[in-house]
Amino acid sequence: MSTKNWLVYHDIADNPAVQALFDSAVAQIAGGTPPALNQDYPVGFMVAGQKLLGTAVLEYRLRQAPAADLAYPDLRDFVARLRVLLGWNEIGHTLHRWVHAWLRDPYFVNQGHNWSAHWVRKSDAPAADLPDSVYRFACDIALGDLKYGPSYARVSAEEIFDWVTQLGSDLPAQLLKQGTGELPPALARWQGEGASATANDALAVIRITQRAASQAAYGQVLDYLVQLLSTTDFPRSYAIEYRGPTKVYLPIPGLPRKGVHQLFAAAAAYPGLHERIAAYAHAAMREYHWYQNLEDVHCAMPGSFAVFALAWADARFAPLALDYLHTVDGEHQSLHGQFVEAYIDAHGLDATSLAYLIACAGNIQHLRHRKSYPARMANVASLQALLALRQQHGGDAPSPVAALRAQMTAQSTVEPAFAEVRRTLWGDAVCQDQGRRLIARAPEALRPLYAQVFAPAVGRLPG
Repeated sequence: MSTKNWLVYHDIADNPAVQALFDSAVAQIAGGTPPALNQDYPVGFMVAGQKLLGTAVLEYRLRQAPAADLAYPDLRDFVARLRVLLGWNEIGHTLHRWVHAWLRDPYFVNQGHNWSAHWVRKSDAPAADLPDSVYRFACDIALGDLKYGPSYARVSAEEIFDWVTQLGSDLPAQLLKQGTGELPPALARWQGEGASATANDALAVIRITQRAASQAAYGQVLDYLVQLLSTTDFPRSYAIEYRGPTKVYLPIPGLPRKGVHQLFAAAAAYPGLHERIAAYAHAAMREYHWYQNLEDVHCAMPGSFAVFALAWADARFAPLALDYLHTVDGEHQSLHGQFVEAYIDAHGLDATSLAYLIACAGNIQHLRHRKSYPARMANVASLQALLALRQQHGGDAPSPVAALRAQMTAQSTVEPAFAEVRRTLWGDAVCQDQGRRLIARAPEALRPLYAQVFAPAVGRLPG
């Protein structure tokens, strides 16, 4: 059929026979029996031995749907199936081009700039004469941004809602007031014993009111949150607006005193709820997603306060805390650094706190050196624990932050987190001296341990 490795949409014009391949792919996807999927990048489908780019198949299907005669249910279901196959990040750009072509470009002009757009109605634009199905599909794309896109996709979702509203549709207002209607009624409006909640999957807001300060009431709230997040397509970046009877917070300086913090700090006081708090954390944690009602300086991945509360209350949940510290987007969040500092203050520099420090140092832009650290490390147990962790994690794949640091400093890719821990514990001057004066002044029993700590790493350089 073609000697090209991948067929794209414009190949249809060059060879009409190619259209039959795209028709076949569209029909198979719509029918629930999609063609074989090539999951290596670029992602696409295999039809009659020919590779079709996945986004090209979507573009072809969208161009089959003129605005005047948009078969909304069929197109909605097709995109839903394609999202499952390819992922939202793969298809989102193509869907936004459709919105731009039908809603934005004919009717709006950007009076801002690329980094801060300000779209206003064109003075010479014709009156919008678009069917409701176009507005519904555009709002579906906005909701897809909220549910499946990264946290910053909220900006594009809000733009789409604004364009639809300015063009005369009240659909965004209905969605923001009532949600999509796709949540089970028992979850959209939940009533428990001593607590109640509402969830709006268009606003991505969960509002919880708790009246009883009891293990049973907190347990019901936790079970509700787990069910909402694990059984529905509720947006992964969301806000929890909580009002409860117990005003208590974790003893961690710098954490925002918000309702979501209060909820998990209070619930963690009941050991019988710890496993349910952990279940929420597992359901909530997603890299590149955030609680939406926290200021930028306090931005936190969903699950943050649950993890902090559990790790503070019960050492059995150290593996969960480590999983969190390796998952969180350390380029944009710093609260986990405050958690680790406070944990060290409370528990000393033992094996657990040092493990937290290494995980955090590998996934944050900068940890501060504190004058109390060198003295707290000046013992056999702490130094041996640090060396054991260095050996244990020496072969781990570096986090994005650590990998970038390694690239910039030409360090071994297995060492950047440990090098950052050394700087955090002993400061820049000691590290620049490679610990020589520290080793010389140390007690005899500690010198060989310090020598191993400051010994250069053995590993490959970044390519």
